[in-house]
Amino acid sequence: MNKKIFFYFFLTFISSMFATEEIQVSLETSKPLMPIYVSKVFNEKSNFQESYLEKLHSVLKFDMNYNGNTKVVANSTKDDFKVSHFDKEIAFEKSYWKKEKITFILKTEVNFSYINAYIYDVDKDNIKTFSHIDLTGNLNEDRVTIHKLSDNIHEFLFGQKGIAGLKILYTIKDKNTASSKSKWKSEIWMCDYDGENANQLSFDNNYLVHPIFIPKSISKEYIYVSYIEGQPKLFKNSLNKKEPMQFIKLRGNQLLPSVSYEGDKLAFICDASGRPDIFLQHLDKNGLTIGKPIQLFSFPNATNASPVFSNDGQKLAFVSDKDGTPRIYVIKIPDDLYLRKRPIAQMITKKNRENVSPSWSKDGKKLAYSAKTDKIRQIWIYDFDTDEEWQLTSGPMNKENPIFANDSLNIVYNTEDVSESELYLINIKQKEPIKITKNEGRKRFPSFEP
Repeated sequence: MNKKIFFYFFLTFISSMFATEEIQVSLETSKPLMPIYVSKVFNEKSNFQESYLEKLHSVLKFDMNYNGNTKVVANSTKDDFKVSHFDKEIAFEKSYWKKEKITFILKTEVNFSYINAYIYDVDKDNIKTFSHIDLTGNLNEDRVTIHKLSDNIHEFLFGQKGIAGLKILYTIKDKNTASSKSKWKSEIWMCDYDGENANQLSFDNNYLVHPIFIPKSISKEYIYVSYIEGQPKLFKNSLNKKEPMQFIKLRGNQLLPSVSYEGDKLAFICDASGRPDIFLQHLDKNGLTIGKPIQLFSFPNATNASPVFSNDGQKLAFVSDKDGTPRIYVIKIPDDLYLRKRPIAQMITKKNRENVSPSWSKDGKKLAYSAKTDKIRQIWIYDFDTDEEWQLTSGPMNKENPIFANDSLNIVYNTEDVSESELYLINIKQKEPIKITKNEGRKRFPSFEP
């Protein structure tokens, strides 16, 4: 029965675009989140209404609340009054904030059309100023500015830029009113990491799935699967809105692409040899193909899916039903691909049923995946250091297609239920998912900007 379920899982991808059914691909850190006080945005003779400054304040609080390291403390009149003082020694009085059990204080003020920010590290008794950051009065543009500020603050506090400035590629499935050939269409969209500034990238009136950025691509190129020719094939496009081009010249169905962090390798699934196998394609520094794709892993009477690279590009995690129910395996990519010797596959997920859609964290220590748990798909984490699996999400609605951000903490995934298919953001410390998308259509297959 498990093999039958898994074959349905794969075959739904290679079914024609006339199908009306859903297409599916279908020891943790103990360091606590640090409390941060994010003051109101103080109006110092600015050109903006208080209501607008409150919106900027909301963006800042979101960024500080979902970066995986800090937790925003509720605002109070007393604390805002304290931090509003023009004298920094009074505003950032260490003993006061120690008593309040606050680790960081973020104060912002707007003068004329620019914002100043002051971040105070209580333990280190250290203040960093970010000054004269221009605002336009357009919330979409200023939201991006605030995200960049948040990332710089995160870098000051933790030595690594945050993820607030990252974009997310995803698809929206909706009824196709422009074509009589197919009832459904699935177009590629892009949004900020918080779901805002959603922007449609493709207008094919066809079925496009699994968009992923090519890392280190100057023109922000991305690869995706298109059904525009009937069979699913890999295509490439860029944010510069060039004409899409077919990327891989190979017969058969092409699905589930993955690109290494260095952008020098592409892995994907293809049934050119008669069954769904893993193929590998080398790429040059410009993201162009080098030579022909090579069959990397095949197993008799087995279906393989969802390859994903390790952080160093030397290994692949993937899904296979070669030992029965779908599990996640890891193989080392051979130094000499032309030896045609099958790599040894190590099973790493042993709990639950139907383990699918793996995503390898950039630090190489964790793997996120979707697994059926008590009849509901939940997001699980495999820890390579401890060889343990633990459940990240809970509750109703199937959760699928988890993708790590480059901070190895935050994950975006989509729900897949009759009532909802939306994108959620969660990190492995908070375990508090937040819905980041809205409006019509079924949002699926999210992918973080590398």
